[in-house]
Amino acid sequence: MKISGRENYRRAIEFQGPAYLPAAIGCDINWIRERDEAKLARIRELQAKFPWDIMVSGSSGPSISEPTKENGVTRWIDEWGTGWEDDGHGGKTEIYPLEEGYHLLDSYKFPDPYSAGRFDRADKELKDTGGRYTKGSVWFTLFERLWMLRGFNNMLMDPYVDPVNFTRLRDRILEINLALIDQWVQRKVDAVYFSDDWGCQRGLLMNPDDWRKFYKPAYAAMFQRARGGGLHVWMHLCGDVSAIVPDLIEIGLSVLNPVQPQAMDVRQLSRDFGGKVCFWGGVDVQGTLIRGTPEDVKREVDDLVDLFGRFNGGYIAGTSHSVMPETPLDNVVAMYEAVLQYL
Repeated sequence: MKISGRENYRRAIEFQGPAYLPAAIGCDINWIRERDEAKLARIRELQAKFPWDIMVSGSSGPSISEPTKENGVTRWIDEWGTGWEDDGHGGKTEIYPLEEGYHLLDSYKFPDPYSAGRFDRADKELKDTGGRYTKGSVWFTLFERLWMLRGFNNMLMDPYVDPVNFTRLRDRILEINLALIDQWVQRKVDAVYFSDDWGCQRGLLMNPDDWRKFYKPAYAAMFQRARGGGLHVWMHLCGDVSAIVPDLIEIGLSVLNPVQPQAMDVRQLSRDFGGKVCFWGGVDVQGTLIRGTPEDVKREVDDLVDLFGRFNGGYIAGTSHSVMPETPLDNVVAMYEAVLQYL
């Protein structure tokens, strides 16, 4: 009997035997430099074969400024007061509203998580899910939101040099996030998707014990709020976060993304955490997809499915991050073909 995409994802995440391999592969072929039309057509053909089993919805509040474009650069200020610029290669922060000091905190206006219209787009999308698995998002969840307010270097130092004000700001953001989670629970989505890039290529951005002291309780509160409402917890964590994977599992993580083999040993991850958390991603955008052959790509897909999917589920096919512009189209074709054999 055919099952819904929602049920198939649930089975994979909860290690209950999915009917087929769930796949969420992010590949914007318009970004790839090679423009062989026959190969591009083949990729589109393959993409169309994948079932649309998952929906991702977000909430949005009013920006402080409308986007302006000058000399090819678009700039805007979001509802948190953080300034952004985009020169066509993705948004980058450039203004940090609390960068000059915590004396600005008393007059700073935090976003209202219950502002009118915040969930209008999500509500429209969720009216007809068509049996799909649904994720609501609380993006730039905590660490990223903190440094987008204070500046990156400040935020690395703040817990040590000004713990009182750091805690005050952290807990205010946590309060807003909990309100957003509550509203996703009310909408009966299947999961909340969080994001914070805690790893670099060689390890965590701070001592793991300090992470546990300064940040883990806040993530635990958010994860448990979602899990208490019956939702799965997905989280995007770039880089080598292996030191805190046991902590994340302990506090309720359901799905870990993006699984970067250039930063973490995928075989070690399978040995240590397979069957305890569902992995999403892993096809190497830094190495295999760029420098490997199509056969290398297919072999890597097979290895990932075996390593993480051997636990009666536990794997969602995907890449280790965005597919890079220099990626050969033949390798993109090979990736899609390799995953499709498991559907």
